Amino acid sequence: MKQRKKEKISEMVANFAREYLMLGEDMEHKQQLLNSAVSAWNIASLNEQKREKAIKKYLEEWERLNPTHEKDMLKGVEEDLHLLIKRKLELYPDVNKQILNAQIQEEHGKCRITVASVTMK
Repeated sequence: MKQRKKEKISEMVANFAREYLMLGEDMEHKQQLLNSAVSAWNIASLNEQKREKAIKKYLEEWERLNPTHEKDMLKGVEEDLHLLIKRKLELYPDVNKQILNAQIQEEHGKCRITVASVTMK
């Protein structure tokens, strides 16, 4: 019986964030969405106690960096974050890698994601 090829972390990220990244209007926007997806991935990789603190810190930092945001924007950011965390936990519950860097580029009309990651202990 053939063993399934081990999925690369970049493929996992592309898979878990595919629908979210489709919201990107251009490559700069897609990179911003990828950055948010990577934050969700990294938060999802924490234990539950640390995860709640990390979510709170992420939202506080987002609000600090976006002082002129509309009231409902933070709520949308929080909903997206929770959905992405849930998706990562559903698809890759046993993948214990923190993503250090992720880039999205267009190559031959398709988006390509490259990722640098480390395994957590």
